[in-house]
Amino acid sequence: MDGGHFLPKGKSSYWALEVENVHPQCKSCNNWGMKYGSAAQAYTIWMEEYYGRDFVEYMLQNQKKVRKIYAADYREMIKEWSSLIKHHEKRIGS
Repeated sequence: MDGGHFLPKGKSSYWALEVENVHPQCKSCNNWGMKYGSAAQAYTIWMEEYYGRDFVEYMLQNQKKVRKIYAADYREMIKEWSSLIKHHEKRIGS
């Protein structure tokens, strides 16, 4: 599994590391499927069903916003993600 970005991380510093923008995705969908296949369309449909069309439109409208992330921000993100990983590892029994 990969962390598939709905809005590509190279095109949106604002959403690149946001939980709402990154979801589990198989390697083939994340690599070639997003660019050459129908994975991008399927991902958009899933995003609209999961978050709602208004939120997806909000993401698209704000994808060009720039956000400066500082070292302290990264440290806080790592703490949050580590906690989330532990939660899900416990949840699935790994």
